[in-house]
Amino acid sequence: MNTRCPELREGCRVVCPVGEIDLATAQAFRDQLSWNDAALPACVVVDLRQVTFIDSSGLQELMRAQARCEAMGGWVRLVYAHEAIALLFRLTGYADQFPRYADVEDARRGHPAVP
Repeated sequence: MNTRCPELREGCRVVCPVGEIDLATAQAFRDQLSWNDAALPACVVVDLRQVTFIDSSGLQELMRAQARCEAMGGWVRLVYAHEAIALLFRLTGYADQFPRYADVEDARRGHPAVP
């Protein structure tokens, strides 16, 4: 997984990983998701459109990030289009917990994509 530094966009942290998120890259993904938590808002948009594969270790990092953000009154929202990512969420039962957003702006505003 290549990393693009998280950025702030209108009060939300935006994380844009590139490539594969698996056991070998889970720590780097965790670092992106938790990028200086104390100093940043608890709203995180994870743009997975450039991710080609994600396994259970990546899903676990998303769940950890969501728990941290919710504890601070925030949320984690995901942008993705790849069917394999949607399948992972459906098969694991997390599709409702991580609804799909079409783009970063829709995620930031809380407007999920129509299934």
